[in-house]
Parts: sequence; C-alpha cells; structure tokens
Amino acid sequence: MLPVSWKANECDPKSLEDNPEQAKLHVMVMYHTTSCKHTALRLYSPSKGPLFWDPAGAFATQIRYLGPAARHNRDYATKRYMDAKRRDDVMSEKVPSLNQYLDWRKTINTHAVEIFEFNITGSEAEEFYAILRFGTKRSHPKGRFSTKAIGLTCGLSVARFLHRFAEDVVEVDTVFFPHNLAKQLYNKDPDRVIIYRDGQLFYYIPAYNLLSNHLINCCRRSLRYG
Repeated sequence: MLPVSWKANECDPKSLEDNPEQAKLHVMVMYHTTSCKHTALRLYSPSKGPLFWDPAGAFATQIRYLGPAARHNRDYATKRYMDAKRRDDVMSEKVPSLNQYLDWRKTINTHAVEIFEFNITGSEAEEFYAILRFGTKRSHPKGRFSTKAIGLTCGLSVARFLHRFAEDVVEVDTVFFPHNLAKQLYNKDPDRVIIYRDGQLFYYIPAYNLLSNHLINCCRRSLRYG
C-alpha cells in the first residue's frame, strides 16, 4: 500500500521521542508475516502529556499465548513493561514511548509496523486526551464512547474513534481490519509514515508534503533576505 513515489529515509529512533512543543497523533498498524495483526494509537499533548490506547491488546498485561516458546518469550517481554498502568485499555501513566512499544513488538516477533504520524494542534490534543482518558456519556454531542474493546476489534475500535471524533484531522470510514484502516491513512495526508520491517526503521514523507515544505522554506528565505 506504500505509494511508489514516496522515498525511503533512514529513521533515527530519537526522532520518535515526544517534542514538548508539538502535539502529535500516531496510529499504528502491526503485521505478522502473513496478515495484519493489531492496531494501537498514541497521543501526545504538550499540556497533558502522552497517552497510549491499546484496544484489546496485550501490552502490560498477563495474557498468555499458545505454544511453550511463544509463552516464554512473550511473558518475558510483558513483564518488562508491567509498570505501565492500564485502564479500559488506556495508559495515561508510565506511558510507553514509540521506541519502547516498538521494542516490545520486536520481542514478540512482529514482522512489520506502520506508524502514521499527524501533527495536530494543542487544543485538538487536549480534546482527544479527554475523550480517550475518560470516555464520553450519552449526553455528549457524538454519543457514548468507551475505549474498552473486546478481542479482535482493535482495528474497528480505532477506526470508530477517528471516524467519530477526529474527522477534522483524519477523515476515515469505519472498517474492521487493521490493513483496511492503513489503506485509508496513506491517503489522508500524514505528516510522516514510519515503517519498521525486518529490523529496519525508515520514514516516508508524502510527495505533496515535501513540495509544501519546500515552498514554505522558499517563502521564508525570500522574506528574510528581501
């Protein structure tokens, strides 16, 4: 699904750390070798801090997996991050960074991860933070919402949240499978897409964003030097 016109750039893991001056929304889609596996969302608000939503996921849980080898490896990986606190699949304290979450995905043999990065305003981040942290009641203009998800509905849960509450940032249809959500996100003007695959980390910037940034820089130079 990656557009052929997008050029790969080696990604410095440090660039994934939170920037105190920039609010961001990250939507993550995970894959095993044969299929999509999971969807998660991470939010950073300069005023509220980070928040991680892992709908029906296993991060920082005691979930066990089938198979003795998988159980050993994944239990070990999980225990390393058990100090993260989950409430209705959301972590707002001791929140994993993107690098920490990628590290955990590698340990449980995730083949590939797509991270769609959207720069958002501070007010948008605060609004999303409140909705994800506390949910909404029926009296809310867009109805009741809870982050608690049942098994196999991670992609549907994230898609529903984006569809109902984040349409001004990224307008998507409600879909069930994570890869169908990713297919839409490639066409929704992400500021950057970070891809981990087979031990390699790259980032891609859409061609139209590169052109826009070039024009902005040209205008700045013109204003600076007359």
